[in-house]
Amino acid sequence: MKIGFIGAGKVGTSFGIYLKNQGFEIYGYFSKTFSSAEKSAKLTGSKAVLDETDLVKSTDILFITTSDDAITKVCDDLVERNVLSEGKILVHMSGASSSNILKRAKKSGCFIYSMHPLQAFADIEKAVDDLKGTYFSIEGDKEKLHVLEDMLKKLGNPYFKLTAEQKSIYHVTACVVSNYLVTLMDYGLYLFDTIGIDKREGYKALLPLIEGTIKNINGLGTKDALTGPIVRGDVGTVKKHIEELKNLEHLGTVKQNIGVLDFYKIMGVKTLELAKKKDENKDFEELKNILKEVE
Repeated sequence: MKIGFIGAGKVGTSFGIYLKNQGFEIYGYFSKTFSSAEKSAKLTGSKAVLDETDLVKSTDILFITTSDDAITKVCDDLVERNVLSEGKILVHMSGASSSNILKRAKKSGCFIYSMHPLQAFADIEKAVDDLKGTYFSIEGDKEKLHVLEDMLKKLGNPYFKLTAEQKSIYHVTACVVSNYLVTLMDYGLYLFDTIGIDKREGYKALLPLIEGTIKNINGLGTKDALTGPIVRGDVGTVKKHIEELKNLEHLGTVKQNIGVLDFYKIMGVKTLELAKKKDENKDFEELKNILKEVE
């Protein structure tokens, strides 16, 4: 089974290396810039091609690993050039979209799928290593879905089978726990910065707390891992937090559309909802009123 990639960025290159390391045959890469295709081809022991036609005709599975916005255009271009053959397996690796964005290829007799690794691809070497324990999602035509399942089983990766309708919520979840976690960290480090603690040094100081929290979530689940003043019902501490954040805003240090106090309250309300699940008998009404109070 020969595999080809249109798109030689971090995702396509990392996944290609990972496949090659596990014994799969990578035929080659096509990219907007030939130098990118050459680089990925060298790393995977494959070839760089100047024309997608060669790639399409010489492979059994074709992965489109371009930017999300370019996937449909790439697919439509292949259809319009009449280079797709009946029975070809066409897979995109976007987490945001279902296989439906390849629907024109389906009309050409192709089987269409989305396959998404639930991890970040900031660095190729780290991504390849991380792929060993990564969950995937797969979604698309029933006829050849077993081919992708067999691939993931050979790789040793666990996976979810989704419907096209489920793909958006799947991606929302990934964005919240990954992208929004970065934003949450930036918020906390900003607060450290206001009292003179360097953000890099602050991160090092907070890292044991972060790692401990992640371990608790893994071992106990989110509800039982929750600690802090809100779940304790510590009204005085929350009031003090709010007063301090008000002072920051009054000093004019906050330039965001949503200020540090608003952000604290939004997160506080969501945390309160979780706290109620942990202790259904505790009266959180006063905290609820404080956190929902309109300035």
